[in-house]
Formats: sequence, C-alpha cells, structure tokens
Amino acid sequence: MTDLPVLVVGGGPAGAAAAVTMAEAGLRVLVVEQRDRLGGAIHRQPVAGARQVWKGPARHQRNWAELAERVERAAGRIELRTSTVFLGVDGEGRFLFDDRVAGRVFARPVRAAVVAVGAVERIRPFEGWELPGVMSAGGAQVLLKETGQPPEGAIVVAGSGPLLLAVSAQLARAGNPPLAVLERGRPWRSPRALARLMTAGPQLGEAISYAAALAAKAVPYHAGSEVLSVRETGEGLEIRMRIGGSDRLLQARHLLIHDGLEPNRAGIPLPAPEANIPVFHAGDGREILGADAAILDGRRAAAAVLASLGRAAPVALLEARLSKARDFQLALSDALHSPAALPSPETLLCRCEGRRYADFAALPADASAREIRLMGRFGLGVCQGRFCGPMIAELRGEPLPLSSPPRWPLRPVSVAALAKFSTDETES
Repeated sequence: MTDLPVLVVGGGPAGAAAAVTMAEAGLRVLVVEQRDRLGGAIHRQPVAGARQVWKGPARHQRNWAELAERVERAAGRIELRTSTVFLGVDGEGRFLFDDRVAGRVFARPVRAAVVAVGAVERIRPFEGWELPGVMSAGGAQVLLKETGQPPEGAIVVAGSGPLLLAVSAQLARAGNPPLAVLERGRPWRSPRALARLMTAGPQLGEAISYAAALAAKAVPYHAGSEVLSVRETGEGLEIRMRIGGSDRLLQARHLLIHDGLEPNRAGIPLPAPEANIPVFHAGDGREILGADAAILDGRRAAAAVLASLGRAAPVALLEARLSKARDFQLALSDALHSPAALPSPETLLCRCEGRRYADFAALPADASAREIRLMGRFGLGVCQGRFCGPMIAELRGEPLPLSSPPRWPLRPVSVAALAKFSTDETES
C-alpha cells in the first residue's frame, strides 16, 4: 500500500505544482492529463502546423518554464499519462481511466488523490444563447490558442468578468478585433473595490496591456451593457443589446459570452469513506483564485497530502499568499457585480430536455430543488444538471441537486475501450 502512487488529475499549473512538490518529497506520483501535453487551459499550445498567436503575460511564461523544468528533473518519480481521461471510481476504490491512445479503460489503486481540473464558465441565459454562432468566450480562446486563427466574421463579446477583456485583446492581436465588448458590470459604482484593484501590480499591468490592444484597434468597451436576445438572420446573428439606457441592434457572425468562472466540481466522484483514500482539490477546481495563485494552491494540496500521510508539511506561508489572491478576486467580484435579470419566457434553460424559463416559472413557487428536477425535468438530461443547474441556482437561490452518485462514466467512453478493460496495471 505504501508503494502505491498519489494520483493527480489534471496537468495545468496547479496539478503540475502538486505533482512535482510530492515527487520532490519522495512520493511516487501518477499524473493523468486529458490533453497530449501538460499546461492546462492557460498554457495550451497550438496543434501541429498551427501558428502561435498568443503566449500570455511574461510572468506566466516564466513561472510555467520554471515549473516544467522541475517536472523534468523529477521525472523518475512521476508517471505521466497524457491523452488519458479520468472516468470515475469503482466500488473497490480503484480509479478508472480511459487511455485514448491505446483505446482501453484501465484501473489503478492509489494512496491519495489531488483533483486539479480547473474551472468552468458560467453563462447567464438569455433568449437565443443556444443558437449556432453563440459560443463561450473561453471556448473561443481555446480555439484561438490551438489553431492560431480567430473566428471568421464580425464578433461581439459580452457578459462579465476579466476574461472578456483578455479574449477581446487576443482577438484584436490575431487580426479580428471585436465590433464591441459589452461588460454588464458597472465598476464605477464600487470605488472601494476599484481602489483595491489598483494595488494589484501584475494583474493591473496585464489589464492595461489588454485595454491598450483594444484601444489600438478602436474597439468600444461598454460597461453597464448586456445582451437581451439573439436571433438568426440570413446574414448571421441579430443581437439586441442594451447599452446604458437604450436598446440597440447589431449584426454579427459570432457572439462570445462569458459570465465568470466557477470550480469544476460537478460530477467529480469521491471514493467511499471506507476506502480511506484522501482526496484534495487544487487550483481553480477548488477556488477561483486566478492563474497566479494556481501554482501556490497546487503546492498547498501537495502539503495536505503529505500531512495526511504523516509527513511534516508547513502551509502557513502558502495560505498567507493565497489569502492575498482571494482578496483580489473578492475586489474584482465586487467591482463587476450586477444583479441577475429575469429571462424572457422563451429563454432556454435546459438544452438536454428543451425546457424553457416559462416551464420553470410554471412550477409552484414553493417547489423544492428536488421537485424542480422531478416535476420540471430540469437537470435530468445527459449533462446531469451541470449546465442548467447553475442557471436554476442563480434564478432561485438554491442549488439544483445533481445525480448522486453521478451517472458513470463521467465522460463519453467507447464500448470498444470498455471491452478492453484491464486490471493488469492495478498492482503496478
């Protein structure tokens, strides 16, 4: 048992930092990453033959280069499995994986686990958000990083959060600046929060560089603005938006939407208590603290694993630095906070079951979250409430319960890979 590895799910900054910290402390580590290389979303590299149009701030490049060098030095204690997807935990406490290269599912027992799977985007629903041509800003950023090409045609970026500014600047630098950036928040209404943000040196400098990129391309940035509805036309999308107190129409090929981030925790299973396998979350998958704090949080998770195994692991300094990152995120949230508006009756909430806001509003006002699922059929589709659940929670102020335990497998897996299920690695 003591020779079993510690599992790290996710090879971004938090996962890599956790893995190398534990390896340097003498533990065997198994790192599972769904991509073909480490880096996560922030350090995603172009596919073969594509040009690199975005490298990120210098400090992120420097931090990742140092971390990658440490991972290389500790390679003797780190087993890296790329192109491998975490599927779940079986009844015996074994962790199950889909090796996409070998085309088979395998199981491994582990001593402990660190789950560092990053964040997911929040989307506030509006009429037409599900139409072709509407996509998340984060998804567009991934395509830009991988292909080196921005989406073709006119683009509008809308929602709330710092990612809007970053993606818009990246599009501008890649040769297709947005027609407009619509930020729902009104930062000038939170002068204290703005004052706190002005003291965040690296992040402030990054924001200024993005703003300069937009200014160079004359891209308008409208705070206190939002998309009201979208409909398809023969020329693409007709976007009805509110800027200040007036409604306007804008034609575009693409609408990129984003309303902040939340930890990717939906459907992540934990071993049964009797399995006695400690599991810790790290990075934005635990708490949204930003890229600068992800490496610190990976080290914090590694320290927690070491402590669970009876090893000395001081964390006071790490926690103090994470507290500063938390203060920055709270100030950012305060500056950009905006109340949620009620969707129109035809706004789609649940894509899996085709349920709209009118269906939700027709439920009894005192319906419990469980009754919303069973009577309204929200959260019963393929995604198990991972998308409509946060929408319902924001509208009602009560989380929509997900399937418990989560429906297995967590990710699509081929029957052929299941047929090749092997336990030949469970004792390795």
